[in-house]
Amino acid sequence: MKRLLLAASIAFLTAASTAAFAGGPKGHGHDGHPPGKHKGWHKEYRRGEHIERDYLDSRYYVDYHEHHLAPPPRGHRWVRHPDGRYILVAVATGIIADILLHH
Repeated sequence: MKRLLLAASIAFLTAASTAAFAGGPKGHGHDGHPPGKHKGWHKEYRRGEHIERDYLDSRYYVDYHEHHLAPPPRGHRWVRHPDGRYILVAVATGIIADILLHH
């Protein structure tokens, strides 16, 4: 009985550790994002849609003078998306006003 219980325990632990490593390393290569927060990197944004609240953080704001962008209207900010796009968003609502793909 002890051998059966030991064998079952070893099989369970082996299966559990294999499943844990199947997802790959966690927390690395996310450019400062927590794992799972990068799902929007390849999203096709459109005017009038909401951008994820994460991108309204000041670390994504860009200086429009430095990046040769038009001055944003009052209450709007230019945001640099990790994929290189510049997105003009209303800070209060997160609604996208404009998108520049290749500036």
